[in-house]
Amino acid sequence: MPKWKPARITRIEQRSPSVRSFWLELPDRDVLDFRPGQFLTLDLPIGETRRDGWRSYSIAAAPDGSNQAELCIVRLPEGKGTGYLFEGADIGSEVMTKEPAGVFTLPEGPLENDIVMICTGTGVAPFRAMLQDRLGKETVNFHLIFGCRTAQDILYREEFEEMARAHPNFTYSVALSREETEGSASIEVTKGYVHPIYEEKYAELHSNIRFYLCGWAVMVDEAKERLLKLGYPKEQIIEELYG
Repeated sequence: MPKWKPARITRIEQRSPSVRSFWLELPDRDVLDFRPGQFLTLDLPIGETRRDGWRSYSIAAAPDGSNQAELCIVRLPEGKGTGYLFEGADIGSEVMTKEPAGVFTLPEGPLENDIVMICTGTGVAPFRAMLQDRLGKETVNFHLIFGCRTAQDILYREEFEEMARAHPNFTYSVALSREETEGSASIEVTKGYVHPIYEEKYAELHSNIRFYLCGWAVMVDEAKERLLKLGYPKEQIIEELYG
């Protein structure tokens, strides 16, 4: 069994009406080393058994040389884990965590394929970490397709728009399911869901694309099914499920 280590909450920031970022410091080291796309598993003080308190959250920012990690977490109405984090935890609260884990990462070395990132809600977290780490180093194209309900639910919007302005190889598309709003030169906004965006953009098959899917299982399963129906082989589809 992997060893559990203490972690302390050092900062909390409201990202949207239902999402907060929590920064965790691991005081047993000077630098937290991980690959963008990996997650931390926390042992929260909830439930009747220890395993009841285990929750995994993607790390939402690339390694920065510190011993801290940012987790981007949505408050679930009936969620015991997020209930504790949003209502019982505060700056200075301590939880236990395992080492960063997971294989939902970009290949090491220079990328050879364009990357299309499809996500909803906090599923954007690992993609933000990947883009922070690799966008400025790669020559391939990146396309982030993000879905949420309303404009106030768009996570990290200003940061991604700045990426689009600074990097010609980055495209930023947002689908809003419950309202319409204006886009700009740095953000394409449509009303609806994420699926029509990639179905239209990538209807012509390309062997040099890798689709990365992240979010709740219903969305990821549907996206995978639609991509397979378009004719993309499963080897070009990489997925990470939440819940």
